[in-house]
Amino acid sequence: MEPDGQLGALERAVEGTLAEGALEFDDDEAVLRIEGSLVLTTGWFLSCAAAGVVLLLFGALLSLTGLRDAATWALAPGAVMVALVLVFLLALRFTPLPALWPELELRFTEQAMVHRRTRVPFDDLRPEHLVWKNGRFFRRLYVRHPSLRKQLAGFFDSEERQAEEFQRRLWELISAPDLPGVLTHGSDLTPVQRWIIGAGAPYGAINGFRLDRLGTAPGESAAAADRRTAQELLREPWGAYDLEQLLAAVNWLVQEGHRADFTMDAELAARPPEPRDRYAALLREVDGLIAADRLEPPFVERLIELVRVRYGDEGAAYAKLVPPLLRDEPGADASEEGAELAQFLHRLFNDRGHAAEELHRLEALADPDLRANVGRFLIWDYARALMLYRWGHMVGWLTEEYCWERMLPLALDIQRRYTSWHDMATCYLQGRLLWSGGGGRAQAEYDRLVEHLAAERRSPWNLVPWDLDLTRDWS
Repeated sequence: MEPDGQLGALERAVEGTLAEGALEFDDDEAVLRIEGSLVLTTGWFLSCAAAGVVLLLFGALLSLTGLRDAATWALAPGAVMVALVLVFLLALRFTPLPALWPELELRFTEQAMVHRRTRVPFDDLRPEHLVWKNGRFFRRLYVRHPSLRKQLAGFFDSEERQAEEFQRRLWELISAPDLPGVLTHGSDLTPVQRWIIGAGAPYGAINGFRLDRLGTAPGESAAAADRRTAQELLREPWGAYDLEQLLAAVNWLVQEGHRADFTMDAELAARPPEPRDRYAALLREVDGLIAADRLEPPFVERLIELVRVRYGDEGAAYAKLVPPLLRDEPGADASEEGAELAQFLHRLFNDRGHAAEELHRLEALADPDLRANVGRFLIWDYARALMLYRWGHMVGWLTEEYCWERMLPLALDIQRRYTSWHDMATCYLQGRLLWSGGGGRAQAEYDRLVEHLAAERRSPWNLVPWDLDLTRDWS
């Protein structure tokens, strides 16, 4: 699966920190919700509860020693404090009380910070409006704007590195649509190298990486943050923990990629209504049985029928491969058909969202125009392959020369298949729509990013022409 984008990078920056519990990341809505007020209030009440318990214990001790009058002065306030806390906790659980603490929302699609009726456009914010307040044990980041003063995040003093990375990535998002640190700012790239980076620009920019270089951003702190993020993204979702696994992922994207699934789903969507609806019903049924862990023999029969319908005229041959693949017999996936079916079964069993996504793709591909364009979604796979090379270089697995030599043929293939940056970007967005099983609300973030890449004068799409002669021009 694809990474969550720049918002995902922000979320990873606070994982395991004090700030994590107060932040809610909604990738579909492209919204960061901050529950600082409620967390602070809850903290005060928990402190009150602790004080009440201490008073009750102290009062009980005084009572046991015979000082009953003195004990009353401790027991009474202690009982009141504990009772107030219990009432507060019950109100949180069973009443709309939490609604009295409205969340501060950073709406990145709308480019605004919102709290109650206050709305501050990102264009009105400046770096100096993000202010740190450091205490003996904690450091807190506040927004100090004439219209809004709220805490954004709190960190332990020992979490200085994570706090700085959170602030940096937050400002990169807030300062859109100019996309500083993401678009090109003048570099030593040659025109052809800039074209290559531009071909992978959507996938690079959506994850917060600059487009003016192959490797990390300048500056020790920024470079270290880019390396950490590249390492994290290679491991999850790509499963690349070493160079061999990285190159295997690139080879899969170049040779097959998700466009193979798109082609299969387009063929399924083009079938007459009866077999198409039969396949959709079987897919829902089998997915439901897997989710319920009902894998007794009737399940195998339904799975074989699903495979038979999925592969149409060749369904009988594929269906024969299901039992040996389920038994993991040696050589069951040796043939081209066996390998393809093994991959389908692996995703069906292990990716709980795969069936729903495929059903969404079938629905989307009911559109004849989209179905006719399905053969042009190579950019969806190639753009990610280009970025994998960049990440491999950032983490030190690949040399710069190796990357440029492998990336240039991919750029040439992209240039042959599309007519312009706009044509390429349109196919990228359509590929993302199919890959995600319907797009989701996060599709708006991708649409917005592509619009900025097309309009921003420093974008590689506006610095080099589409029809540039892609002949090696670096030493």
